[in-house]
Amino acid sequence: MALRDPFAAYNAGSNVEAHLVCGLLQDAGVPAVVIEDVSQVGAWLGGTVAEIHKPQVWIERADIERAGPVLADYERRNAERRAAGRGGREAGPPVEVVCEECGKRSEFPSAQKGTTQNCPHCRAYVDVGDEVGFEGWDEAPGGEQA
Repeated sequence: MALRDPFAAYNAGSNVEAHLVCGLLQDAGVPAVVIEDVSQVGAWLGGTVAEIHKPQVWIERADIERAGPVLADYERRNAERRAAGRGGREAGPPVEVVCEECGKRSEFPSAQKGTTQNCPHCRAYVDVGDEVGFEGWDEAPGGEQA
C-alpha cells in the first residue's frame, strides 16, 4: 500500500509490536503499514539505536484524528498489562496532561509517569507527570518575584 502523505504514527519496541499496532489500526478502519527494523545496524554490536532503527507504523496524515484513540487505548492497555506483571500494583490515578502544541487534555496511565509520550490528538511529544520544580525559578534576578 502506497501512502500519499505518510505520517509515522507509532514507534514500536519490536517488529511484533509494530504488526500488532498496525492490525489494531486496520481493524479500526485506518489504513496502516509497518516499516520493520531489518537494518544491519539492528543486528550489529549492541542492537538498535533508540528511536532511529525501531520499527514504525505509518498512516496517512489525514487519519491522525481517527488513529489517536486507537493508539491511546493500546498504550493504556499495555501499561495495565505491565502493571499487572508487577503484581497488579498501579502506582496511582491516571496522569492528566495538557499538550503544549494543541492545548488539549489527555490522560495517561500512572505507569507512564515520568515518560515522554505522543499526544493522542496531534501526536506531538508530551511529558507525562513532569513535576520537576526548581527552587527560585519564578524569581527574577535580585530576589524579586517575576
